[in-house]
Amino acid sequence: MLISGSLYIFIWNFNIFSADNWNIVYRYWESGGVIHTWKDYLLLLFLIAYIPFWYIGWKYFHKLNFLQILLWPINKYNQHMIEKYGADSNHIVLKYMGTGGIKIEEEIEIKSKPKTKIETDAEVNKIRSAIAEKINSVKHK
Repeated sequence: MLISGSLYIFIWNFNIFSADNWNIVYRYWESGGVIHTWKDYLLLLFLIAYIPFWYIGWKYFHKLNFLQILLWPINKYNQHMIEKYGADSNHIVLKYMGTGGIKIEEEIEIKSKPKTKIETDAEVNKIRSAIAEKINSVKHK
């Protein structure tokens, strides 16, 4: 709107947001004004096309992600820093992270003894039978 308003003022000295300018056009038209020059035709075309172009522009800007637009400089700077300092590094090295409370021996024991399908099925059947007993005991009361 700012660009189109500036364009109207620059070319035709017509402010589309001013009621006085619209009154001038209205009085000119009511007094039998005639469109003569290419500038007059262009002004008429632009005034008619203003609303559809405004609507199309509104739909376009409504779809934009304004957070991405606002964060663009920060993202660009971060990308620059990654390219500048992180280009040679293929992996990330984490130091002093610990093991998260699991001791290494326990972790090895857990990894070395995976459960078989038979053990898992036995545990599932045990849980199912316990649930069935609970349900039956509630029904009989």
